[in-house]
Amino acid sequence: MFIRKATSEDAPAILAMVLAFRDHLERATPTSAQFEASIGKLLGSPDAHFYIATLNGPPVGYVLQRFRYSMWACGSEATIEDLFVDPSARKNGIGKALIEFALRAATSQGCSSVCLDTNEFNVASTRIYTQLGFNSVSKRWNGRQVFFRKPIQCASLNA
Repeated sequence: MFIRKATSEDAPAILAMVLAFRDHLERATPTSAQFEASIGKLLGSPDAHFYIATLNGPPVGYVLQRFRYSMWACGSEATIEDLFVDPSARKNGIGKALIEFALRAATSQGCSSVCLDTNEFNVASTRIYTQLGFNSVSKRWNGRQVFFRKPIQCASLNA
């Protein structure tokens, strides 16, 4: 297995994996064209990194990590926005290796924390995250941290 930061040349492979992820989630949007434009913007952004994993061939998994300053972290914070491994390549440690790679990248960027969210019924991902030290329980409030999102609309990417 080999993991590296993606370049613009990897955009078609990333698009194929993102579309597979979208289909796995049983969603019709964003469209292929919208994802293609988004991937191009993210690959050109200094605050977003795609990391891709290969197994002697084309990429079989990716993680998208975003970076920002957080007043709650008192410094830079990384957010793992996406993790996807092709179903045919699962159970080979690729997801865990991608997250470990992202954690090392966040450390090298000087981040003081890394955050993410996942569906509470996604047992495989939850297992990876807890094995690597992620915690969903707030010690102050003695409850699970829950990430909420309110979709407004998928804005035009030409703006």
